Amino acid sequence: MRKDVPPLVAVIVRNEWRALLREKTFLLLLGIFLTMTFFSVYIGWSTRSTTNAIYHASVAYLATQGVTNVIPNPLDGVSPLLVFDNMLIYILLIGALLAIVIGHRSFIRERASGVLPLTFVRPVSKARYAFAKLLGIFLALAGVVFATYSVSALSALLIPALHLSGIEFLYLLGFYAASFLYLGIFASLGLLFAIVSRNESTALFIPILLWVAVVFIIPELTTGQNPVALLNPVTLANAFPDQGKFFSLMSTIFGPISIGQFYTRSALDLLRSNGAALVVPLGALLAYLAATTGVSAYALGRHTSANDLQL
Repeated sequence: MRKDVPPLVAVIVRNEWRALLREKTFLLLLGIFLTMTFFSVYIGWSTRSTTNAIYHASVAYLATQGVTNVIPNPLDGVSPLLVFDNMLIYILLIGALLAIVIGHRSFIRERASGVLPLTFVRPVSKARYAFAKLLGIFLALAGVVFATYSVSALSALLIPALHLSGIEFLYLLGFYAASFLYLGIFASLGLLFAIVSRNESTALFIPILLWVAVVFIIPELTTGQNPVALLNPVTLANAFPDQGKFFSLMSTIFGPISIGQFYTRSALDLLRSNGAALVVPLGALLAYLAATTGVSAYALGRHTSANDLQL
């Protein structure tokens, strides 16, 4: 009997893909996400080119005024991968919502359709079922992230003036790998609250509320940034030290759980072609992901009622 279990896990994973491709909400969010990804490279490159042109025009004007002692171009030596920094905002916002939808719909779909009783007629444990669901979710999310990477790489190749080396394409792949870890947390939360909540709307609202806390509230409390300024290096704490004591205290309290800041720092390190400082942030992200995965499997055993599992 146990020989039937591995194929059943494969069936669950395969069905996740098929069902997800029929989800209109998922397809809409994915389409928006990939479209914004395609144009993000051009937007970043255009901004960089405009800044570069302004610098050279300023140097030419100063030369006509007899000024020769001009600071070097601030863009010299800056990694060309930073044209992708707009993707941080898209991943923090649209990508996280897409991941929540993937995790949420994974369980809600089967609870609403009455598939759960048929699944547990087979000799499969709840832990193995949870593993199969999570595996299907993560593989679907990996497919989304790889498609996003492919669109980004294609966009870069279509801009002749943007020359990326082979190692820079690898760093870009690393950037999307870090993004996968960040998004995986929200996909797991979507599944977790779909399991523990009997109300479909509540199951979606709670992970979205946690997403708002991660992206907006915690960074603002810990750094004094504006709500949409996760990428802003100038904070109240370092601009006005006397007024930054509150934010220093908040950083001590909430810093260890500031997933958005961990992800942002790691992703920017990769876009700067610097992988040396990634061990601790990515290790923390993996710990968050592993913990959420374990809790999801535990919650499945604790919160699936008899009504869910009876024919």
